[in-house]
Order: sequence, then structure tokens, then C-alpha cells
Amino acid sequence: MVAKLFKSVGWLRRSSMLRLSLLLSGIFAVGMAIAIFVAITLGQSAIERRVDTSLTALAGATILAEVTGDSPSMIMRGTAKLQGLPRPFSRAVDRGGGTIELDDDFLRSDIWRVLVTRDSNGQEVMVAVPLEESEQAQELLAGVLWTTTLVVILITIVLGLIAGLLAQRRLVRVRETLERLAGGDLAARTGHARSRDDLDDIAGQVDQTAQELEKLVAQTRHLSASLAHDLRTPLARLRSRLEMLPQGEARSDALEEANRMAGIFDTIMRVARIEAGQGREGFENVSLRELIEELEETFGPVVEDEGKTLKATISEAGTVVADRPMLVQAMANLIQNALVHGGDEITLIAKGRSIGVADNGRGVDPADYAEIVKPMVRLDSARSTEGTGLGLALVRAVTARHGAQHSLAPLNAKAAPAGLRVLLNFANL
Repeated sequence: MVAKLFKSVGWLRRSSMLRLSLLLSGIFAVGMAIAIFVAITLGQSAIERRVDTSLTALAGATILAEVTGDSPSMIMRGTAKLQGLPRPFSRAVDRGGGTIELDDDFLRSDIWRVLVTRDSNGQEVMVAVPLEESEQAQELLAGVLWTTTLVVILITIVLGLIAGLLAQRRLVRVRETLERLAGGDLAARTGHARSRDDLDDIAGQVDQTAQELEKLVAQTRHLSASLAHDLRTPLARLRSRLEMLPQGEARSDALEEANRMAGIFDTIMRVARIEAGQGREGFENVSLRELIEELEETFGPVVEDEGKTLKATISEAGTVVADRPMLVQAMANLIQNALVHGGDEITLIAKGRSIGVADNGRGVDPADYAEIVKPMVRLDSARSTEGTGLGLALVRAVTARHGAQHSLAPLNAKAAPAGLRVLLNFANL
């Protein structure tokens, strides 16, 4: 459950929109912090200058001798008569004034602004006024500013998430389309309707590229099938003329080569027809158990005639919706491939919703797996044996036609020879 949750939100770590949103939020937060700090500092300095100006004017209009005592709104004394005042007042007078903070309230305030100036008679005096209300106002302003900054940052992140979700949905559509194209579904499209931004432009370009690719592949398939079909006629004429030759080894060799060429053309045409197939026409429920048992019964004697053994391994075999003749053709190609290139033991496999063939031969280098499923590709080690290089290509075409997957793996990676196991996996269908 936890792994599924992490997987569902894993895109957040890779979302460029979210990263951009977080980056902008970070820049905004740093900028606002600097701005608030400067505003509070400058505001405090401005307040202090304004208070000093007022105190200077007030002292200049007052005679110290007429001041009757201290009050909560102002303290005015001679600089030599500071008895009864907290020590911070004396220290402030010594340095010429400043803002002091007391541990306890003095005359109902613990923050005072102290200024050393002169009264109207020119006598040096200390004037102090409480700043608690202005400090409270500044703290309130700072709180409002910090709260506003936090709210704006949260809104920016939420908007970034929403934008990331919307962009991610479109990117997922593009990615899924590319995956379907890579899997052989050339009809896949993103469904792009109109261009509103760069993501729509990308989606439109993907659709256009897919359309051109579909045309190109269709033309190539048509050309291959047409060539194979057109060459069958002269090949048939050649074969008929060869049959008219006198009996002999040369005639037999020529007929065998003509038959091999005809087989190659037939396989090319079958692959082209399979790859060009559309829709689900001809598909039915196929029991993999029954299919494997039928193949074992059909091909068992053929394999035994070659001095090899054929057995079946069936484990919880399921049922798939498939074109049965195509599956039989693909499995027959795998059996033939194992019969020619594999070891002396061939195994038919049906496990769950997968079927395949394995043999205990020398196997194939895993680095060549991607090559041997291509049409007309034969490894150097297989050139001394019969074959066209189309067997696994037809298997790949059948799996692609069903939207399934094929996999190649050693039969036993820890032993030598390693063997080869080819599976057709219908698990996702």
C-alpha cells in the first residue's frame, strides 16, 4: 500500500512545474524576508529619529527647574540627578542616549527612548519617553507581514501543484503514446486538439511524427509483401522447370534451394500480414493448457524423429483472448528454432498467462537478444545451420499483434550451456 502510494506521487520529485513553483516560492520567500527585515529596521530607525526630534524640541521649550517629577509619559532630569532610575538610564546617558529595554516595567513601560539634550536655559538634561506602544505596533506589523508572506508562499506552492498536475496529465498522455508507438501500435495518438502552449506543440508534433511513421511503415510493409508476392510467380516457374530436369543430385539441390526461397517469401508475407492486422477480428478465448497439450501431441513425433525429446511444463495455465492460429504459428516457429539451434531437450511452457519454449542448448549471448528478433538477422554461430532468420521476427510480430510482450532469457544462467527460454507474456491483457 505504501509502495503504491509512493509510486502514485513519485512524479512530484520529477515534476519540472513543481520544481519551478518551489524555486519561485523560495526566491519570493527570500525576497520578502529581506524586504521585511529592511522595512522593520528602517521603520525602527525612522521612529527613533522622529522621537529624538520631538524630545529635542520639547526640552528646548521647557525649563528643568519647573519640572515637578517623573510621569509615565515622560522623564526629564538633569544628567547629574539620575537617582532612583534603573541603571540602564545612566548607561544610556553616558553614551549620549539610545533605546533601552528594562527587565521589569518602570512607570508601566519596559522600553524607553533616552536623549541627552539641553533645556531652554541651556542646561544639560536627560529626556526619556516610553516606546512600548510603538514597539507593539511594529511587532504587529511584522507579524502581519510574515503571515502574509507565508500565505502567499503556500498559495504559490498550491498553484504550482495544480499546474504540475495539469501539465503531468498531458505529459503522461504523450509518454503513453510514445510507449505504444515503441511497442508497435502505430495508430497511437495523443489526441491533441489545439495549440495553447509548448506542451500542446510537443503533443501535436508527436502526433504528426506518428502519422508519418505509420505511413512509412505501411509503405515498407506493403513493399515487402508485394516483392515477396511478385517473386513467387517467377520462382514457381523456375521450380516447374527444375522439376522437368533429369533426376540427379543437382536437380534435388536446386529444388531444395527453390523450396527454401519459397518458404522465405511465404514467411515474409505472413509477417507483413500479421503486422498489418487491425482490430480483434478472429480473436477468441484460448486455453493455454489445451494449446500446449495440442502442440506437444502434434510436434512430439517430429522432435523424436530428430533424436530429441519434447516435454510440457504446465503451471496454473490461464485463458487469453487471442488469435489461435497465430499463437500456433508462433509456437511452431519457436519449436523449429529450438529443434535446429537448441539442445536435445525442448520444453513447452505454460505458466499463468504466459507460454513459450525452452531448450538446453548453448544459448545466445544476452547482448544479441535484441538483434535475433529482427527480420533476416542470423548470428554467426547459426549460419552453418538451416534457417531464414525470420522465425523470431514472426514471433515478435504475433506478440505485437496481441499487445503482448516477448522475453528472452537463459534457461539456466549459472550453468553451461545456458540454454534459451522464449516466453510470450499475456499478463497485461
